[in-house]
Amino acid sequence: MTREVLDIFPAYRDYLQPARFKVAYGGRGSAKTRTFVAILVSNVLYHGWRVVGFREIMNSIEDSVYQEFVAEIERRNLGRFFNILKTEIKCQISGGTIKFSGIKSNATRLNTQKLKGFSNFDAAWLEEANPISAESWNALIPTMRKDGSEIWVSFNPENPLEETYQRFVANPKYPAEKDGKPYCIVRKINFTENPRFPKELADDAELMRLTDPELYRHIYLGEPVSNNALAIIKPAWIDASVDAHLHIPDFPFGGGTIAGMDVSGGVEGDVAAPKANDPNALAWRYGSILVGLEEWQDENPNAAAAHAYAIVTRERIDALQADDIGVGASVPGEFKRLQNEAVARSPNLRLVEFGGWTASRSPTRPKEEYQPGKTHEDMFSNLKAQGWGTLGDRFRNTWQARNGLPFDRDKLISIPSGLPLREKLQAELAQPRRETINGRMKVESKRLLKKRGIPSHNLADAVVISFWPAEPETGHQFRWG
Repeated sequence: MTREVLDIFPAYRDYLQPARFKVAYGGRGSAKTRTFVAILVSNVLYHGWRVVGFREIMNSIEDSVYQEFVAEIERRNLGRFFNILKTEIKCQISGGTIKFSGIKSNATRLNTQKLKGFSNFDAAWLEEANPISAESWNALIPTMRKDGSEIWVSFNPENPLEETYQRFVANPKYPAEKDGKPYCIVRKINFTENPRFPKELADDAELMRLTDPELYRHIYLGEPVSNNALAIIKPAWIDASVDAHLHIPDFPFGGGTIAGMDVSGGVEGDVAAPKANDPNALAWRYGSILVGLEEWQDENPNAAAAHAYAIVTRERIDALQADDIGVGASVPGEFKRLQNEAVARSPNLRLVEFGGWTASRSPTRPKEEYQPGKTHEDMFSNLKAQGWGTLGDRFRNTWQARNGLPFDRDKLISIPSGLPLREKLQAELAQPRRETINGRMKVESKRLLKKRGIPSHNLADAVVISFWPAEPETGHQFRWG
């Protein structure tokens, strides 16, 4: 078999020499994953290495780097040398193998017996290693006890206090050299060292640098950040919106009173009965000014709709959009039923437009340009991401107006300082983090927020829905852009 010549970028050539630890960290587009996979596949093929890909918790093979190895083998046309099984990959000519495992079986329990099964492996690779706990590192490192065995680590830093970042970067525990040989190779590698950095990512990086420098430094320059930097809506932007209508000259008034309702529910995406500690929430605005917030406990969605309908009538709201996913599916229809009953009693009753807001549906106006060279479908994974993203644009635009920067007068937001529940709303708005799936924005799920000990952001979701630019049309339905 003729041996290939791998095209390894200069930034990664240090990893071709033996070392106990090989650590690469940095931002998006630096080719860390692709390079590590390429080198490890070669070592399995030519040297018979036994490699294990670890995750802190691996519920299924989809949680691992299995697919990255398969793609590399196919890309290099090496399939005839490998037997690709459902959960592992074996090299038919060298005897090498690639397996995948979780270090823990759940959030608290180490897979101690399973770890022992990898003691004769040549290398362990921990991709996306930032969440690996101290307990897991202390169990894994002595497990890799074969003479000459290596531990490969790649990650994009998030919080500067994470164990992996502290252990290898901030307060390194291991020397760079030992006995005159490389021992712990640690390099920060960013897209600037990738000569094949895709133009699409370059465009995205430049836009992010201009519009959100803090997030750019994290995503593309690999700088760890506090939670606030990952927030979709920054606390400073929210602070700038308080009483903005009193501070920004010629602040636009008018435009009707529009409401949004978030229906009580359990974990996001579940259709089970709502939980008692997860309230319903209603938010309403007059033009660009948020003028009302209310939340209440009611596990019956139709009863919650009746409560909201009373508020809508009392506040003379022109239109309401309600979260209609899961337990909220019946709410828009219940609003219409309640209004029909009211009209039967009072034929001249002022009508309210009602519509559903489905967070999981595709973005609206998909082909419309959102940023130069990027459409709405390029930028957002679903309607919820689009709603949070465009509301975030309003807050950032308002911050720009308050700080003497160019701004769009049609995309402002103001939260009166005396508004009931304002402080709770401000806290909720700043909590959800921006996630990325295939280059498109996604809002951190309530399930993940719960893991971080953060309660559901019902008020904030109601505000997102209330500012969604739907247009009413005949028949008391909403036309979705």
